[in-house]
Amino acid sequence: MAVQINAPLAPRRNWLAAFVRGAVVPLLAILTALIIGAIIIWFSAPSDRGSRLEVVIAAYRGLFMGAFGSRAAIANTLVEATPYILAGLAVAFAFKCGLFNIGAEGQLFIGALGAVTVGFAVTGLPTIIHLPLALLAGAITGGLWGAIPGYLRAKTGAHEVITTIMLNFIAF
Repeated sequence: MAVQINAPLAPRRNWLAAFVRGAVVPLLAILTALIIGAIIIWFSAPSDRGSRLEVVIAAYRGLFMGAFGSRAAIANTLVEATPYILAGLAVAFAFKCGLFNIGAEGQLFIGALGAVTVGFAVTGLPTIIHLPLALLAGAITGGLWGAIPGYLRAKTGAHEVITTIMLNFIAF
């Protein structure tokens, strides 16, 4: 009976390599975006505002201080980013299932419309009930809007990319 001592190390190495690959690509994407943004700022900076390098540095300082400069800025950044994060999770879930969900924007909008409608139409409830009810209504209406392309795909074979793009147009 042969015992393999190094067998547990192989999955660790594969995990580490996958982690490094998974971290390098987003970091390179962020760095590339910052460089391209700096080039655009460099060439569009007015000449009477000092050196172009100072303008680029001031622009990025304003960007980062506006997003992360204080607790209020961080909270505001998270409030503004949350819908995009949730829509990204919805798209990632669909991609993982082998489907293309291009309609996340419309689903988010219709869900927000459902939440606002219930939030304003239903009165007299305590906040502990009213808020979850509005959130539930938003989730249900957005989910029903997203179910339309699924139904059309299952019953007629309509491609979900086309139907979700058309439903985005209808939602707005």
